[in-house]
Amino acid sequence: MARSTGHSRPVIKDVARLAGVSAPTVSRYLNGTVKVSEDKRERIAKAIKQLGYEPSVVARALSNQEMDTVVAFAANPSAFSTSETNHGVEAAARRRRFLLNIVSLDESDMDSVEQRVRMGLSVRPAGAVVYLYDKAGIKALDYIPKDLPLVVVGGSFGDGDYQVVNAEREGGRWMTMHLLDLKHRTVFHVARPEGPTDNTRTNGWRDALEERGATIHEPIIVSPDDLEETVEAGRRLGERDDVTAVFAGNDETAIAVIKGLKESGRQIPDDVSVVGFDDQRFAPLWQPALTSYSQNFLEMGERAFRMLYEQVRAKREGTDAPQPRVEVVEGRPCLRGSETEYVPWE
Repeated sequence: MARSTGHSRPVIKDVARLAGVSAPTVSRYLNGTVKVSEDKRERIAKAIKQLGYEPSVVARALSNQEMDTVVAFAANPSAFSTSETNHGVEAAARRRRFLLNIVSLDESDMDSVEQRVRMGLSVRPAGAVVYLYDKAGIKALDYIPKDLPLVVVGGSFGDGDYQVVNAEREGGRWMTMHLLDLKHRTVFHVARPEGPTDNTRTNGWRDALEERGATIHEPIIVSPDDLEETVEAGRRLGERDDVTAVFAGNDETAIAVIKGLKESGRQIPDDVSVVGFDDQRFAPLWQPALTSYSQNFLEMGERAFRMLYEQVRAKREGTDAPQPRVEVVEGRPCLRGSETEYVPWE
């Protein structure tokens, strides 16, 4: 590979010389601030590849007055939904040579949200992604400048001009309907506290029961930090003869409920059918293999960055912003062996 002389690594002037254009033209090509003719773009791209030139993120920030970075604001960084969405945003950003900064929000300290958002914006990101999986994310929206490219992930439909939403409520409805289709008279629900939106799996569970006219028992809400509490909920359900089907709010909850049911002498799925949600990696390895519902958080993150990048590019090129839109990422059921058709005792 050809390398320029006189520098330990090629610089923008070397690219300009090899491409036969001016250094400012190369800079405009790299920054995307002004359109460059197709002929010059091809020559510059070829020169960059030939020289192995790596653009300076700092230098680009000085010319753009913003960094080639995006910031994601999210609470509960260890949660499956958050971590998978982060992976999706980062993967899509990396393909565009952007960096992702992740700023964690603390829902137990709502007074700190404003400070955390301002800290995240202090590095002059090109845009922001806010996860509306909880109250902290919703509050964070109050502190995002109106002129900053922004994408909202999750939440209720219409929470943002540019939004990526999972079909969570429909997923909860589907899983409940599936159990009702197996002739269970009703479906009990054990779940962790959900976010402050209407697009929730619990609402989907309730939708299905109301649609079928089935008895609705109040959902059993358990702590995400105490699986033993969930096991105990399973034990209590196992003591009731009217419990034949349980929809758990996620896979960890489902497995803890199964443990409690078994400790109370109930067999899965012969006595009680149990299904989960999120389709985590351990779900098919359980005994019996856990039926669950896959939400593609990875794709949600990738779509969020692509939607954000469209806004960033339009802003830098001085063109009209893309039309506001909401994209829905559909999930899919993963049927395995933890549920079966209800057969009443003779």
